[in-house]
Amino acid sequence: MARISAKRRFGWLFGCAGTAGIAVAVAALAWISKDGAALPLHMIISVSLASIMSMLLAAGLMGLIFLSSDSGHDQIAADEAAKQEPEGWQ
Repeated sequence: MARISAKRRFGWLFGCAGTAGIAVAVAALAWISKDGAALPLHMIISVSLASIMSMLLAAGLMGLIFLSSDSGHDQIAADEAAKQEPEGWQ
């Protein structure tokens, strides 16, 4: 099985988070409107944007951690830190 590149996995994670954000936004709007009251347009927009952007931010930050780890940037930083402070990395 071929290994998926870190950038492609980052894109996949971001796409899944966008889909999950839309699902969370729909669920939140359904829960808020369960009493049958009409929702103002501004509330629909703000709840939708907050839900989707929160999911995308979380996925983006988590994806950057994986991307950094898979690309070797973390190892380079750890090696440099070990050179500067060898007793702290034993």
